Amino acid sequence: MSWYLEAGNDSDIVLSSRIRLARNLRGYLFPNCMNDEARKAVLEKVSEVLTNIPGNPLMRMDIAPLPQTDRRALIEKHLISEELAKGQEGQSAFISKDENISVMVNEEDHIRIQVMSPGFSLENTYKQAEDMAIYLEGMLPIAFSEKYGFLTAYPSNTGTGLRASVMVHLPVLTSIRGITALKDSLQKAGYTVRGAYGENSKSVGNIYQISNTITLGISEKKTLQNFGKMINEVIALERKLRQEFYGKNKEKLEDRVFRSLGELTYARLISSAEAMNRLSDLRLGVACGFLKDVNERQLMLLLNTIGDASVQKRCGEVLTPKDLAMRRADLIREVLKGKEEKKNEEEKGE
Repeated sequence: MSWYLEAGNDSDIVLSSRIRLARNLRGYLFPNCMNDEARKAVLEKVSEVLTNIPGNPLMRMDIAPLPQTDRRALIEKHLISEELAKGQEGQSAFISKDENISVMVNEEDHIRIQVMSPGFSLENTYKQAEDMAIYLEGMLPIAFSEKYGFLTAYPSNTGTGLRASVMVHLPVLTSIRGITALKDSLQKAGYTVRGAYGENSKSVGNIYQISNTITLGISEKKTLQNFGKMINEVIALERKLRQEFYGKNKEKLEDRVFRSLGELTYARLISSAEAMNRLSDLRLGVACGFLKDVNERQLMLLLNTIGDASVQKRCGEVLTPKDLAMRRADLIREVLKGKEEKKNEEEKGE
């Protein structure tokens, strides 16, 4: 089962948690200064280690040979970055079977370990990433300075090389235009708020990515403690606003949610942006407790499968914009009616 279909803590607001750890090999230039041959040499060193992990080998996926649709689908699942998707020679991703672990090779750094978990789970997610890092550090010559910590291509990552982030659903905070104030206050405290796909991406469906920006002069433990405390404050704020908003606008909110459910249930053509906004309404209805016919598992499945590239990959063909909108609408109807989940379970049982 894919990791994002599992139940998570505080999943009414925190959709997922992610930990990234940046590491580099001694004796090699950083990827942005390397030629193809050097990147290939680093890749083979790392590949030998990652594909032979006792009990949990990762699947190697070289990016250069992949069609653009496949690359975009990996981005939509947050398994690779825009930088890695450029597909230079020697760039690769190593992905676990359930897709919660992804190690990018020759992105901005030689190695970027990424672990994702459902809901709010920073400590457990970090433990998995740390275990992977310790394993690699025992098998490879990792660049480390006693003064500065782990050396990285960008000074902003030097030190622990740790980037913690969460994907949060903030529909009420967005509706009262509180996101700008949140961004400003978090930036002053050493955090950043971006769209769901990171740097330079816009928020769609009221989903945001919050992450730390300080990695030098602070331990991993302290980083996670501070970050966790801040996210708990965001959770408490959004929940308070939801309770107040629903109390004052019960009929109006219920009408909006059920209208969105009707549109998603019966639409024959729908864009990704419109679908995300309608699904945001459904997620709020589920969280407020009055939408009983939809569950978080269905919503997470759709969140990870209705992107343009994911729909095209699922269909196995290049689709026109009209066909893409039609196939997306078909998928949404299937999931909301429970047909897609039943199909997945039957396929696993064969």
